[in-house]
Amino acid sequence: MKQKIKDIADIQIGYQFRGKVETDPQGTHKVIQIRDFDEQFSLNKENLQTVRLKGDADRYLVNKNDVLFLSRGHRNYAIPITVQLNDTVAASYFFILKIRTNKILPDYLAWYINQAPAQEYLYNIARRGTHMPLVPLSAFTGLEIEIPDIKSQSMIVSLSALLDKEKVLLNKLREKRSQLIKTICLKIARQRSDQDE
Repeated sequence: MKQKIKDIADIQIGYQFRGKVETDPQGTHKVIQIRDFDEQFSLNKENLQTVRLKGDADRYLVNKNDVLFLSRGHRNYAIPITVQLNDTVAASYFFILKIRTNKILPDYLAWYINQAPAQEYLYNIARRGTHMPLVPLSAFTGLEIEIPDIKSQSMIVSLSALLDKEKVLLNKLREKRSQLIKTICLKIARQRSDQDE
């Protein structure tokens, strides 16, 4: 079954700050920014900046099981929120997706948005000018999502997580192998240099 994202979730643009995001230790809210995610798109909630917001911020609040979509930049991706958050908003370059149905898992929705068919659609609708590319909300709402049964979604998410773990481990292995080879080469260079003296 295919459904447009607007029929699956309520979509809200993140909180619009006037100018630079200023830290306020006595602030009212935490704010999620791009820098708060690691390379595996895990949210580091311990480092969220504390800010003071003006006006009612309820519609900008991000909760566990929401999905954030980065709408600006050359790489547009979705991130499921898997941790409990309190009084936390997202910056305006994120769309906040609040799923309205029990027929789709947040992790699956984020996974699907990050796959080639959705990414191609997003690339084609992004506005490109002299500034950073931007996916307009009005066009984003038309993104179609393939929705299999919940069991299949869960399996897909699990397989994807295993693949991500494998990538991390392979990168670590590659780094260790590179360090080992460099160490061996330096040792050989020193030994040969000592022999020539």
